[in-house]
Amino acid sequence: MRRHLARIYVEAVGVLALAAVALAIWLATGPAGWPALLGAATWLLALGLIGAGKVLPSRLVARLPRHPWPLYGLAAAATVASGFVSGLAFALAATGLAALLGYTLWFSRQHRPSPVVAVGERLPDFPLQTVHGDEVGSAALTHEPHVILFYRGSWCPFCVAQITAIAGQYRALSERGVRVALISSRRAEETEELSARFDAPMDFYVDSGGQAAAALDIVQEGGTPVTFAGGAGDAGGDTVVPTVIITRADGTVAWIHHSDDHRVRPEPSLYLEVIDREGIAVARDGS
Repeated sequence: MRRHLARIYVEAVGVLALAAVALAIWLATGPAGWPALLGAATWLLALGLIGAGKVLPSRLVARLPRHPWPLYGLAAAATVASGFVSGLAFALAATGLAALLGYTLWFSRQHRPSPVVAVGERLPDFPLQTVHGDEVGSAALTHEPHVILFYRGSWCPFCVAQITAIAGQYRALSERGVRVALISSRRAEETEELSARFDAPMDFYVDSGGQAAAALDIVQEGGTPVTFAGGAGDAGGDTVVPTVIITRADGTVAWIHHSDDHRVRPEPSLYLEVIDREGIAVARDGS
């Protein structure tokens, strides 16, 4: 049930927001007057928060807060004020407030993975493909230090913002002898197109069938909105819990981070801090 609700949540909010605006305009033409428009305000705030990731620059998307308290305050104020207009305006505003809270407190929340792999252990075996279709496995990530990022796909603005931030720090990672591996279950063509956006030698892999995600227990059921269905491994609309794994030169895990909210990701500066603190950096060839 949750999988199906999650997959249509964003689209449903969009449709209901348009309906709420139309109904509020109709109310405003009657005795209630323009204050009836308050009934649609909360829906517009919810729609604005959901769409922010698509319209804001990546550097701002990466800094969106877990809880947008100003929006909560505006939505609550609009709901209270609409109660003095009419019962229908209040009902509109209250349901819009519920949609806003549902997005941040329910839809954005991620599955809590079980501790399949712990710090000090090696990654489990799982298959991967390069963007050119070559079959490789997790062993390809164990011969030198890596920052391994499991991301949802190029359709996710928060993932693109995170990858953009990592690309911006690639030189600092390279100087420490650390490679970057980016893994998604989306089609190889989509992954290759995304890789072409970044002028940084990062390694992109395809998790066909979501086998790597399953091996690490980071499958997020129903995490792909129906609008973006069609990835190689998102059968049933499943995607991944955004996850970062940092490994040492011997392939053992040094640090793991699972995002409990898909809109909130760790900054690359934290990766550098972990790499320096744990002594993961290795000398580059010829240095």
